[in-house]
Amino acid sequence: MEILVVDDNRDICMLIENILISEGYNVQSCCNPQDFNTIIEKSKPKLIITDMLMSGFDGRTLTKDIKQNPQTQDIKIMLMSAHPDASKISETIGVDDFLTKPFEIDDLVHKVQELLKTT
Repeated sequence: MEILVVDDNRDICMLIENILISEGYNVQSCCNPQDFNTIIEKSKPKLIITDMLMSGFDGRTLTKDIKQNPQTQDIKIMLMSAHPDASKISETIGVDDFLTKPFEIDDLVHKVQELLKTT
């Protein structure tokens, strides 16, 4: 798997997954953010696309856990959110890119292409 999408909104997961599959990427969705660790252990993705604010879970925590673990710290992370301060927050927590919700499909695809170029 190249890309893991983590969002508590199944529709967002499926939308992003379908867009990226149509672009030729190997993508898996995780609509229960509590399960992402299990998925990462089984198949280490090159890129994680995650929402910042999710029910009972936080993309900031996910980012911190990934970036502090020597076995996963090289995984690229794209944080997405509609929160007005999310772009500034993302700069302080070590994500590799940020995507504002709602997003344009071309922006998503371009950002993914750029992030996977450097892996």
